[in-house]
Amino acid sequence: MKYKILIYLFIVSAFSLALSSCKEAKPDLTEFSGSGGQVNVSDTIYVQQSPVWSQFNEPNDVYIGREPLVYVADTRNNRVVQLDLSGAEISSKYFNWTNVSSPKKIAQDYLFDLLVICDSVVNLDTISVIYRLKLVENQGLVGNAPAERLISSLEGTVLSNSKRKFTGISVFSDNSFIVTRTGPINSGIDPDNAILIMKGRNSITSVQNLSGFQTTGGGVYSIYQTSGVTTLNNNATDFVITRNTSEFGFKVLWFEYDNVNGVYVPKYLPESNVDLLKKQFSGPASIAIDNNNNLFIIDVVSDSLYRYSSGGKILPGSFGGNGVGDKKLNKPRGVSYFNKVLYIADTKNNRIVRYKLSTDLN
Repeated sequence: MKYKILIYLFIVSAFSLALSSCKEAKPDLTEFSGSGGQVNVSDTIYVQQSPVWSQFNEPNDVYIGREPLVYVADTRNNRVVQLDLSGAEISSKYFNWTNVSSPKKIAQDYLFDLLVICDSVVNLDTISVIYRLKLVENQGLVGNAPAERLISSLEGTVLSNSKRKFTGISVFSDNSFIVTRTGPINSGIDPDNAILIMKGRNSITSVQNLSGFQTTGGGVYSIYQTSGVTTLNNNATDFVITRNTSEFGFKVLWFEYDNVNGVYVPKYLPESNVDLLKKQFSGPASIAIDNNNNLFIIDVVSDSLYRYSSGGKILPGSFGGNGVGDKKLNKPRGVSYFNKVLYIADTKNNRIVRYKLSTDLN
């Protein structure tokens, strides 16, 4: 198995290089048709797939790699698990060393390296650390790849605050990666709440603290209490963030880069009156984007999955409600999408659940 994975990764990597050189709320489902978490608009509903993958302990993230393989941040088991698309475990990387544990977020760059956010205890404070796992040169197995420390939430910008945390990570098409950071101190020249773009493979060579955002409040430029970030496929600039805060405000924000003025601007403005801005999410924690740039938003407070178009319009296929049954979730924190299948890290149910639109079953 490991040799097949290595060969596959090598072929795909070579092909890619060749191309590059030429208050807890109940779920609010009133905006959806149907009831009980099942949406039925033109017979378009999500159907849960079997079997449920239940070998995890509070998984905080699920990510479909470019191989494609499935990676799970199995947080309470202190490991990143590598699976095939059928759910069979291939390999695991354990993060149970002194002062390092609890992988929480996963991304993968275009070289097939994994980027993992873990917890680390420093002087009795829990901070965040980003590690790189190089798969291709380590037989394609996550368990064989050494965890190379890149940067902690104490490092990288002007000031240092032990209360800072990294909350999300994603990768641009040029292999730079974007990281969201939160913290309690948001005044002065280097506020804790920040969006950082980092470069470097063996070590961090640059950290850019994006300007033009509001570190407090709930407006369309706010990065207060970010909980996740995702980039768009084959895009070197644009990204979407989630904000998990109890305060009123816009909590899912898509930013596009204005090349003329050299600044980031919101894709959706309040005057556009799009569904995405009208929805008052309870606690969005993660986003996946499909090939059509539709958004799949996991809400950890309302135990729900919401589906929106790239234009911000609510789509059929949203569902949720607290529980363990079909289309029920319990504090989900991660979501990923691949080949018409939606993968959700159903955190407090200790499982990964998969869903497919009924229109895609045949």
